[in-house]
Amino acid sequence: MRITVIIFLFFFLLSLILPSSADEWVKGRYWYFIDNIKLLEGEKGEILLWSALPSEHRGQEVKIEKIYPEPVEIIKDEINGNEIVFWRITDFPEREELYFYYDFQILPQEVKTDIAPYKLLPWDKDTEEYKRFTQSEPWIELTDDIKKKAQEIAGEEKNPYFQARKIFHWVVENIEYEYPSIEERGAEISFKKLKGDCGEFSVIFCALCRSLGIPARTVTCIWFTGGGHQWAEILLPPYGWIPIDPSVAELMTPGSKAVSSDEEVRAFMKSRGIPVRDFSYLFGNLYPMRVIVSTGDNMEVFSKKTGIKRTFKFLQPGGNNAYPPAIEINGFFDKTVHGGFYIFGEKREDLDYARETAEKILASSYLTAGLYKKAEKGFLKIIEKRPDDAKSWLSLGQIYMNRALWDEAIEAFKKCLTGKGGSTKSVMDVWAHNLLGNCYDIKGERDLAVKEYETVIKSGVDYNSAVDYAEKYLKEPFSGK
Repeated sequence: MRITVIIFLFFFLLSLILPSSADEWVKGRYWYFIDNIKLLEGEKGEILLWSALPSEHRGQEVKIEKIYPEPVEIIKDEINGNEIVFWRITDFPEREELYFYYDFQILPQEVKTDIAPYKLLPWDKDTEEYKRFTQSEPWIELTDDIKKKAQEIAGEEKNPYFQARKIFHWVVENIEYEYPSIEERGAEISFKKLKGDCGEFSVIFCALCRSLGIPARTVTCIWFTGGGHQWAEILLPPYGWIPIDPSVAELMTPGSKAVSSDEEVRAFMKSRGIPVRDFSYLFGNLYPMRVIVSTGDNMEVFSKKTGIKRTFKFLQPGGNNAYPPAIEINGFFDKTVHGGFYIFGEKREDLDYARETAEKILASSYLTAGLYKKAEKGFLKIIEKRPDDAKSWLSLGQIYMNRALWDEAIEAFKKCLTGKGGSTKSVMDVWAHNLLGNCYDIKGERDLAVKEYETVIKSGVDYNSAVDYAEKYLKEPFSGK
């Protein structure tokens, strides 16, 4: 029997080393590991891997250093300003592991803007830049409902600065934080639900702005601690691209579901370098503690040397942290496991430390591949440092279920429910309740199982069809098949 609940998280685990100041150059390395490589008989094998390089951007200076192994090409995405390193491997040594990396230094800086709204200049609407960032596109769809709402929000206001500010306030006040599945992403879907994560806040904001003719785009980053994030930018001549972060603004408002406590808000602000607890700061200003990795959505990436072309809706920065995945592994058994992460500070070049980090990073992938011993090892390492990590306990519970260790699974799911999980905790909780119900059913404790399924249904959190799953086993007990 195999039970694997896939929770799609855009997040990386990062090094615990923080830069001491936003005015210092920070050294980092992006690692990408591929493990359990086994060629199919008669196949030659091929691996294609794309990853965005941190690039020069307002509030960020970058120096790209060593790239390993030698890439086929560094592809320039001229319209968005991205650079993507492209690796293609066709010659494989007799070992199960491969790794890739690039080294960089970054000088992150706070962005502050002082805009005189009545001194804005008109856009040149004939430029490719204006056309690109006012069009409708996948995930930033300019539907009739979105256009109508944009006009309603703007009212009689004609100044694009004040129009965008009204849209910002509307998004912060009306969109509820909820982590969506990959199939539920995009402005069209999330606008109808009025729910989404940082990416959905950003694409809704961009779609509303574009509906009024204001050029808008998304910006993707990784935190120095935590995971990935996305905000928006609007183009206001002569000031250039102006950062706007509606999801962090919402997080700083009372009652936000993105955080569980006031203490968590303060800790978040400190780790990101946000100077004031005033959500209006996030309209035009940007905190320093982050690495910008890509700009825009639906990036067309073309290799002149190979003729290979792909379109990625986002790169954060690539590999399996992209959609569609920016890695293709051809000619291998399907249990190949892979993933990428950043390490900052003195240990960034330490291969043994990187391998240990990879074991934790790839634990979920080992679980999905059915490699339960490796998965258990990785999650236990995470729990050594973070005993209340809800995601690790949820995954350990799944591992124990697959090994028919029902009592151990029950304890793991209970620890998931009492643990910490940040903005995705509600998603983890509904699946912990569902799987607890399954375990109780197997043990013949039907009354306890029913309570767990009813809890999921009452929650209304339907990530990966959690409610349908609960309703199914509320009608008939889970049999383990």
